[in-house]
This record gives sequence, C-alpha cells and structure tokens, in this order.
Amino acid sequence: MDYFSILELPEEIQALVVERVAGNSFQDLYGLRALCKLIKALADRCSVCNFYDVLSVPCGFNMPAELLKTCYTERNSSTLYMKGVSSHLTFRKKDLLS
Repeated sequence: MDYFSILELPEEIQALVVERVAGNSFQDLYGLRALCKLIKALADRCSVCNFYDVLSVPCGFNMPAELLKTCYTERNSSTLYMKGVSSHLTFRKKDLLS
C-alpha cells in the first residue's frame, strides 16, 4: 500500500479528516495538530469543536473553559448534554429546598 501526505489532499478533504480525528479523541487531535501549521490552523477552526467528544475526556484532565464555551456555541452534543443535566439538577435542587 502506498502512503501519501495529507497535505496533498484538497483543503476540504483535509478539514474532514481533522473533524473525524477530533471525534476520535483529544489525544489524536493534538497529535495531528503537532504535524504542521496548516493542520493546526484547520484544527483550530470552530467547526471542529462540534465533533469533540467532551464526555470521553479523562476526569483528571482540566479542559479550558474557553474550549467548553466554544463547544457549547457550536452545539456540540456532549456539551449540550452536560448543560442539560446541570440545569436539571440545579432546578431539581431548588424545588427540593422550597
């Protein structure tokens, strides 16, 4: 099997590859970001945040708050879930106290 550089692909295809890698894991994404400036620029685009699986991040890893906000504004499903659970528990706690 012949291998080729990802940089030989059109930019739209490169962006799709970066989005799919972002959906796999943060480790894969940050490894991909380390390849070159062009890939890092593609990975830093906001649309990639929609594919992050925030729930798979290890508990000891402190995610930057700005990243979570960006994921939430991009309508990332795992951050929407986290926000919904947090809101539900907050309102339920207020109902139980009153």
